Amino acid sequence: MAPSRFRSTTLLPLLVAPTLLISGCQHLPAQPHLPASQALTERVAALYSEPDSSSSDNPQSEEDSELVASADDVQSTDETAEPNTVNTDTANNGAVTAANSKPSTIAERIQNYDLAASITEQHKVHPELSGYYPIVTGANAFASRSILTGMAEKNIDVQYYIWHNDQAGQLMLKDLWDAAERGVIVRLLLDDFNTDAKFDQHLRRFASHPNISVRIINPLLYRKFQTLNFITSLPRINRRMHNKSMTFDKQITIIGGRNIGNEYLSNDQNSQFADLDVLLIGRVVNDISQSFSSYWDSAMSYDIETLVKAEDPAGDFLKSLDKINGDEESGPRSSLSVYKAAIQDSTIDSDLINKRVPFRWTDMQFLSDDVGKLNKTAPPNSNLVHQLRALLGTPTEQLTIISSYFVPTKDGVAALIQLANKGIKIRILTNSFDATDVTAVHSGYSQWRPALLNAGIKIYELKSTASEEKRENKLWRARSQSSTSLHAKTFAVDDHQVFIGSYNVDPRSANINTEMGVIINDDELAQKLHEALDDDLLDQAYEVTITEAGQLQWQTIEKGQLVTYNREPEVDITDQIWLTIMSWLPIDWLL
Repeated sequence: MAPSRFRSTTLLPLLVAPTLLISGCQHLPAQPHLPASQALTERVAALYSEPDSSSSDNPQSEEDSELVASADDVQSTDETAEPNTVNTDTANNGAVTAANSKPSTIAERIQNYDLAASITEQHKVHPELSGYYPIVTGANAFASRSILTGMAEKNIDVQYYIWHNDQAGQLMLKDLWDAAERGVIVRLLLDDFNTDAKFDQHLRRFASHPNISVRIINPLLYRKFQTLNFITSLPRINRRMHNKSMTFDKQITIIGGRNIGNEYLSNDQNSQFADLDVLLIGRVVNDISQSFSSYWDSAMSYDIETLVKAEDPAGDFLKSLDKINGDEESGPRSSLSVYKAAIQDSTIDSDLINKRVPFRWTDMQFLSDDVGKLNKTAPPNSNLVHQLRALLGTPTEQLTIISSYFVPTKDGVAALIQLANKGIKIRILTNSFDATDVTAVHSGYSQWRPALLNAGIKIYELKSTASEEKRENKLWRARSQSSTSLHAKTFAVDDHQVFIGSYNVDPRSANINTEMGVIINDDELAQKLHEALDDDLLDQAYEVTITEAGQLQWQTIEKGQLVTYNREPEVDITDQIWLTIMSWLPIDWLL
């Protein structure tokens, strides 16, 4: 054994030395923001410093009495309309038609529209409030982003954790490029954990437009051999920007759980996410814009040009969009035809202008982690999770949690049990094992089910085979597909407060990644969320129960009949072994 130990000791420096050498050579660019990018940011600031600027935080200016009277006429409609009574599928016909070499009609649709004036008019009626409208389906989510991009007149600020280089991603980039061609200034801020060398080149070409700037936050240094980053800088790159927002002319914004990609926008034939976004206008939009600026201006956000060398400096951005030059005519549900159908069915442009989107106006609070959380310079008590606790307080009647990644941890379980013991009605919806896209997260959740159930807490797990049956506008439902995965992040406290945003109920969201969201103070929305988790959910999910003997059971509706499973569905012996092993590991803080 001695020679073996000697050989191991001798080899150790040989193995460690290259890692140390690579790490020692590692450095990010000294200057994260180039002069052209800084000048573009100054141009954005100048747009809203002009006297006639109509950003949503500006004080009311004197207008025609006729205009104000018209806004007053709308007030009662906005306040009494049901949130889901109007079809807000939205569209920019330009992106898909241009991708298929057909004439664009977006200019004709919006030539007489004044988005800023329309929203300002509504905001004047509710100067201290904000308006919201839920975006439930993936088709609406794609179309709303697309049409609002087509309607923007000044600038668009975009912030995302994931932006896939697929059809949805390229169509959205094409929309933004077209906006820049009209003179709109586009700022795109992306996290760097889901990029690759090919997408880097797309972003370089995209950023070549004089009205576009792209920044990557907390970037990976090694762009082509990305595994090296895990060896040399794992503690730094483990902390990611999970924020998701898209703000148009500082007047209207979309935030929520969705990233940009086919699976998030209901057009992936193998896997799709059931998610929730919210369309916001009014006072809260300014807070979201300020949050974006703090991330954009951060020294941790690097211009793409400082990180990536253009392989083809003269490359044509539009010609490089290889994912949107294809299969619209190949079948009724071919990829591009699905996006085009969403656009053709959309009416949000005219609905916004004519005030037919039934925004509910109420008090809201925007919450966001300080960008300093990414390099651990922000004080822990500034984290979003602490803001949530301060604003929401302790539930007194009921708590409903919908979270794609639910990892409550030992302390969280104890807190939930304590609430349940006080008579608080608690319901939780998360992914089943077969539905989750992160198996390790399931191990961090499943071990706590017996304790939660014994306390009287109700647990539902979304099935991966969620179908179209009884498919109303429920928060967990997506289109018919081969695999459904819950991706929404929302919860309701008592009868008046609802959180919607990017925050998962897990240690990663609480302590590692940056997050954002809004607290909406609306008893109707809270009630709808509470009512969503009941027995009517069983055709789409399992209800997990526990017998007196401590055995877990999964109840669901299959072919109209109540079915009970005594073993966790779709979990085989190998899966169970891995889940058990991972539950033993002290990795909850990473999940």
